[in-house]
Amino acid sequence: MDAVSLFPSFREVADEAQSALAGLPLDALTELGILQPIENYYLIGTYPPLKAMGAVDPMDFLPQATSSCNVYLHIPFCEQRCTFCHFAKEILPEDQRVERYLHALREDLSMVGSLAGHPSADTVYFGGGTPSYLNAGQIGEVFRSLRSAVGVTPMTEMTFELHPSVIDAPDYVDRLDAIAEAGVNRWVFGVQSMEDQILRKLNRGHTAADVHRLLGMLSDRGVDNLSVDLIFGLPYQNLQNWYTTIRSLVSAGVTKFNIFPLMFKQADPISAHYRKNPEIFPGNRDRLLMHFATEAIMKSIRFRRGPLFYYAQDQHHHSRQQESKFDSIEDINLLPFGVSGFGYVGHTQYYNECTVGSYMDAVESGRPPVWRGVRLNAEERMRRAVMFALRSSGVHREEFRKRYGVDPVERFGAELSPFVDHGLLGVSDTHIWVTDRGAPFADSIAIKLASEAVRARIRSTNLSITDLKHDPLDRYDFSPIERDPVGAGVSPAMGRRLPRAH
Repeated sequence: MDAVSLFPSFREVADEAQSALAGLPLDALTELGILQPIENYYLIGTYPPLKAMGAVDPMDFLPQATSSCNVYLHIPFCEQRCTFCHFAKEILPEDQRVERYLHALREDLSMVGSLAGHPSADTVYFGGGTPSYLNAGQIGEVFRSLRSAVGVTPMTEMTFELHPSVIDAPDYVDRLDAIAEAGVNRWVFGVQSMEDQILRKLNRGHTAADVHRLLGMLSDRGVDNLSVDLIFGLPYQNLQNWYTTIRSLVSAGVTKFNIFPLMFKQADPISAHYRKNPEIFPGNRDRLLMHFATEAIMKSIRFRRGPLFYYAQDQHHHSRQQESKFDSIEDINLLPFGVSGFGYVGHTQYYNECTVGSYMDAVESGRPPVWRGVRLNAEERMRRAVMFALRSSGVHREEFRKRYGVDPVERFGAELSPFVDHGLLGVSDTHIWVTDRGAPFADSIAIKLASEAVRARIRSTNLSITDLKHDPLDRYDFSPIERDPVGAGVSPAMGRRLPRAH
């Protein structure tokens, strides 16, 4: 039976979501700090976070790159400013600025690719911004530079992000041809919602009808490896239109999803929207209902979850890019190119320059565009390994013992036991994993594993920040650890946090 015929009714989904929510010990989770205010919620993108990093010499770690790497390239240009987007971007830049950036990106690929020993690319991911903002000629040039920097084979998973509005470009056929001819074999695009009222509030620049047109266009081209991004917790969203969004996309033939909660950062317009009109946003209970509704739908239509927030039909893996990002980054490093990319090479977590201007200046001066980083000792590597594995296939105890010489249950048992006691984590002789009950709280659990040394460095950095909205250390810190809540203020004179205004 196909997914559409298996799709449950709204009442079945709502009842199952309500039952899952009723089974949560919400008071205990609040006391543990696991059920946080929605404006404080954020996924852990890096560990240690940006605010715990300092100056590093890229020559100390780039030559230590593994022989096979996951590669990320950032294209920071968009036609509109989506209210929820927190990544480095510029809106409708002049043509000369785009060309200058692309020249710097090609130089970055040449320089850093050489320093890293021209590793083979296990996966390649073009993100942004909006990679499909580039015209066909620019797309072809970037891919040619990529292939001179790293080894790309027919086995390399090549992912390219599209925006649904690409179909409005007069040269959209040429752009799609260039992407396909470059060897892209995985296509991703952000839908976020299939409700036009919500899309307008997000300033997405596309409609639900545009999504259906793009899906049809890609289907006509024989594209069969496509993933769609959705966000729950958006303004004007409720359980009914969330259900309708997923059903419409499954009915259109989508077989892979990335489904995650809305996250807030000070610099994002949506944070101001939340402070002004919190009543139009789903609260914590409604967000949890949407999560459990998603789980109920996906199980009914025989989609599997893995890693966390990623779903695919049973016979498919979602992507090697996501699985290796969480499970094998020590053996297959992450190598970023472009502004604001973050990487992990030679036991070093690092960030590239986070503004387009500083990135181009760095490359044009002949130096790798590394901004900040930190080399992880064995203790921090162990903590990192548990944090990220819990979001994917779980912690394999024997593999952990072989790598670090200690059993993860013995090492972190005291820190993890409250979550085991409340059914959020499972432990066996072979694994530690996040349970279905614990899935919505995986990142909140991971926060608890941050070391006091890392927390102290973040707190010290926080004291130096006088503008939470514009300071790049806060703006590009993709981590909730020791993070100020949305709406917090800073006294420039005193260098301390002020109470949130209500």
